Amino acid sequence: MTDRPKKDRHFRTRYRVGGLTVWGTSLDSPERRANALLAGPADFGLYLDERWHGEADARRPYFVFWPTLEAPVESALLLTRVRELAVEVQGGATLEVACFGGHGRTGAALACLDMAVAGVSARVAVERVRREYCPHAVGSAQLEAFVLSAEKTLVPGAA
Repeated sequence: MTDRPKKDRHFRTRYRVGGLTVWGTSLDSPERRANALLAGPADFGLYLDERWHGEADARRPYFVFWPTLEAPVESALLLTRVRELAVEVQGGATLEVACFGGHGRTGAALACLDMAVAGVSARVAVERVRREYCPHAVGSAQLEAFVLSAEKTLVPGAA
């Protein structure tokens, strides 16, 4: 038996990024989606699992090919999208970030967004996303290593 909390499924779980709210979502949460208060579409969606094709309801969906809990296959595209979406969120747009389970890839992307918006370090972003969004976020050593490596791209002045 483990002391880790049971993995929850997420449907537009609120996460604060630099004082702004974004949503983390898992695809495998039909009962949560059916009963959710925030049922309207987000302005933008960052979808990190191919199973979102045909399911995404954001007004402007963006897809990044990221099939495993390792570094994204399209890491340059992901970081470009994170920087673009950081600007949109700062301008008042709503954003949904989603993968299949809403933990690993979603958590890593939320941490990257936190770095881009708030300018926090990768370590602070990972700790914060695990504390304030989900304790299972950024759930593999490979994902954590990717977030740490993304700091030099997303945080001005990072070494």
